[in-house]
Amino acid sequence: MKAPATSANVGPGYDIFALTLHEPFDEFEITLTGEPGIAITIDNNSQNIPTDPNDNTAGLAAMELLRARSPETGVHIRIIKHMCSGGGLGTTGASCAAAVFGLDRLLGLNLSWNEMVDFARKGEVASGGSPHADNVAAALLGGFVLVKSYQPMDVLKLELPDFPVVLAAIKKSQRTTRGFITYEIGQEKLKEQMARCARVIHAIHTHDIEEFGKAISQDYIHEPVRGAAIPGYWETKKRIIDAGAFGCTVSGGGSSVIAFCSQELQPEIAAIMQEAFSTAPGFAQVFQTRTTNHGVREISS
Repeated sequence: MKAPATSANVGPGYDIFALTLHEPFDEFEITLTGEPGIAITIDNNSQNIPTDPNDNTAGLAAMELLRARSPETGVHIRIIKHMCSGGGLGTTGASCAAAVFGLDRLLGLNLSWNEMVDFARKGEVASGGSPHADNVAAALLGGFVLVKSYQPMDVLKLELPDFPVVLAAIKKSQRTTRGFITYEIGQEKLKEQMARCARVIHAIHTHDIEEFGKAISQDYIHEPVRGAAIPGYWETKKRIIDAGAFGCTVSGGGSSVIAFCSQELQPEIAAIMQEAFSTAPGFAQVFQTRTTNHGVREISS
């Protein structure tokens, strides 16, 4: 299987919006075994990602699913890494999604999408300490996802237009920045935040990438914290917008930066990001990619 990168929050939609990217992605092989328990191996594990199921997002998601639906089943999960972890690419969500999707197919559980999201999100606790659903939902369903409710779990997929994307993948220096985020933004900023969320949804329905870019370029909840942790973020964001990009913001939990622009402008925006961020600690790569409506999928060997 392959599970795609995702970009969560998408500007103003903190913990409720996410979208799916055509690339990069990680690959997964999931095999049922004769003995109960979960074993994990990781290829290209240059970042020392834990293989203990309790500390690995795929392992924890699989554990939650098996405990509820098939406690005597054993499973081996092989993860083939192509994405850097800890950089706002939704890699932990991709692992959770692949584990649950694969087990659903192998065990013939026929879980609904909402049931799969609910199991998969519990694996995120192993990474960020919070069972948030935005990344896992986008990795499972593809497209643009809106988390309508956590109790009960209810996610909505919107088909995305083909939006060109430039993304600078930068690994953050700490595991999570959630603890630094405040929700005390005041009445005026709260109204603006809500209005921008509505603009994002409207832009998707009307296939308006320019409006979409404007709507995602201002956030009062997570961008001030996560943007401050990215060297040169605010200056580079201004350069990207001035160069003609429709919008730019922090990707997911940071420290990656995502911009939306015309296809013709992708090389110029990529060059700006490369120049600005290539010397930053944790810099990995600049991707010229696009949005996709495909989530986790089975692939040929």
